[in-house]
Amino acid sequence: MATEHHGGFLADPSNWVAIGFVVFVALAGKKMWGALSSMLDKHAEAVKRQIDEAASLRKEAEDLLAKAKSESEKAKAEATRLTADAQAGAERLRAELQSELEATLARRQKAALEKIAQAEASALAEVKAETIRIAIEATGKLLWNNAGGAGATRLIDQAIADLPSRLN
Repeated sequence: MATEHHGGFLADPSNWVAIGFVVFVALAGKKMWGALSSMLDKHAEAVKRQIDEAASLRKEAEDLLAKAKSESEKAKAEATRLTADAQAGAERLRAELQSELEATLARRQKAALEKIAQAEASALAEVKAETIRIAIEATGKLLWNNAGGAGATRLIDQAIADLPSRLN
């Protein structure tokens, strides 16, 4: 076996691979650890920046929310005031319209009463004129029948002449 064992540990190629790997890891491990550590530090710094940015954005959002709530309250107060003003305006308009309606109804009632009074006066005048005509005609017939011919004519003419002064 001594002939088979040509140099022992160093003669085996797998041992050389193992030694090479250990040397490689020892030499490259330090650089890889530095690079990996640097990469992790950069990543941690990027995460910290993102967290800081998120915190800043959250504060901005909270400020915007507070501002929006304040403006919403102001808008509600303004809407309440506008509603109250509109209701007061509507009430004033209703009162004005009610007053105008009452005035219009009073004018129409007065006009209707005036028309009724005019119609009554006109009807009374017509009745009076018809009464006078009938009275004159009846008087003429009565005189004609009682006085006869020429005397009746003279009496009728005189009665007709006296009639306007007696009616007033």
